[in-house]
Amino acid sequence: MDRFRLCRMIAVVWASFGLAFLLIAGPGSAAEGKTVAKEQSKDMRSATFETYRAAIQKEYGIDIRDFKGQIKGGRADGKDVTQYELKQLMMGIKVEQEHTTDRMLALEIATDHLEEFPDYYTRLEKMEQEAEEEAEARKKN
Repeated sequence: MDRFRLCRMIAVVWASFGLAFLLIAGPGSAAEGKTVAKEQSKDMRSATFETYRAAIQKEYGIDIRDFKGQIKGGRADGKDVTQYELKQLMMGIKVEQEHTTDRMLALEIATDHLEEFPDYYTRLEKMEQEAEEEAEARKKN
């Protein structure tokens, strides 16, 4: 299991534990319980975002805190980058840098592709590997 998936899983477990504790302890009222649950959910999203932010910043030197789409009409316009699998985003930034030197733009293109197919870059990698194997086989014949 890669470290990014592990960090995300830890954030989910942490949030689940907090919610379970509240259910056992019992909030003073239903309204208080909903407020606490919303805060827990916000904390979990924040932890996930910070995990994504740190990973992308470390690997590509860009800060996604202020990420906004530059290309109008993209499929992922206005969507949170954390809704996509981090591994796919990382693969996507790398692949899309074949077409642009702007890493933020590469991220945007990656999110647009991932909006269509959540495993876009795994599929692309597999297709490219198969094509290379076919090319090698043709060379041998």
